[in-house]
Amino acid sequence: MRRLRSVLLLSLMLLGFVSASLACPICAPADAGATLRQRLRAADVVVLAAPAAGNTFVAQQLIKGGGPQSPIRLPQGVPELAQVSSLVLLYRNGTADWQSAGPLAPQHADWVRRLVELTDATDLTPAQWTSRIASFLPELESLEPLVAQAAYEETASAPYAVLRSVAPRLNAARLLRWLDTPALTARRPLYALLLGFAGSQASAESLQQRMAGLRSTGDGPTLSAMIAAWLELRGPEGVAWVERQYLSGPSAHEMGVSAALLALSVHGGDGQRVGRSRVVQAYRHFAAQATPWPGLVASDLGNWERWEFGPLFADWLASGKPQAFASRYAMVFFLMRSPRPEASTALESLRAAGAL
Repeated sequence: MRRLRSVLLLSLMLLGFVSASLACPICAPADAGATLRQRLRAADVVVLAAPAAGNTFVAQQLIKGGGPQSPIRLPQGVPELAQVSSLVLLYRNGTADWQSAGPLAPQHADWVRRLVELTDATDLTPAQWTSRIASFLPELESLEPLVAQAAYEETASAPYAVLRSVAPRLNAARLLRWLDTPALTARRPLYALLLGFAGSQASAESLQQRMAGLRSTGDGPTLSAMIAAWLELRGPEGVAWVERQYLSGPSAHEMGVSAALLALSVHGGDGQRVGRSRVVQAYRHFAAQATPWPGLVASDLGNWERWEFGPLFADWLASGKPQAFASRYAMVFFLMRSPRPEASTALESLRAAGAL
């Protein structure tokens, strides 16, 4: 799953989906299309139910839709029943079966109703976004697992600028503790990213130590989040360190490269703490290195209309040097998008030379 998530994040960067209006791609939930809120909204009936005889349940509180007229039977057992008194159960007409969303104490029924009533975030204003995320922050790592899950998913789905806007409500010590909790490994990218807004220079030093320990783990999402957080704390003067550590020479490796470039991409799209011009400078530094991935920066550069990179990419494509397919594809697509006549000329020459 971790490797798959790294590939998906890299794909987002290649396709240029980093945008202020979208979830920050560094910490977005791995299955962003099926958060608890979305599952509740997609269900036709939602109830809070108590276990009865056998594998049946009796609805205690109706959350959404029409109440069931008979005991509810789940298609398979629920192992957590020994520890809980009630479950949130979902029913969809299309599949005609019940599924468990997870255990929840009866006194939290109103919380489920609030979650069901939340609309999709597509049309939220920045102020509405901030208000929504601020309401979930106190519920991060709640003792109720379902509440903690929803709080994490909704916060992780917010754009980068929205996460910055809730900085005064964050607690750096708590975030550091969560980063060191093994059971929260999947949530580390979010907590690392939030630390960049809440932390101090001491937090930056702590992040730098943690980044060194991630080099051999394969945990690209966490590394990317920590680099982005470190840059949020250090500002533009920190970019040179990222260039040296992750984007330079033969020591550059795929996980570190993709993590660093994704962190820079988020900052370049945001443009508040690290200006886009400094990110473009870092991209130029990286694209000049002898790596198989110079085109990983092409999508952002095209979106930002930095067409002056066309000759550099054309030279790479003509060089015959080994390159990853995704890198070559991104550079070709950059040249196809470019409005400059010399980009079309370069494509024709590459095609004639059999370099495409």
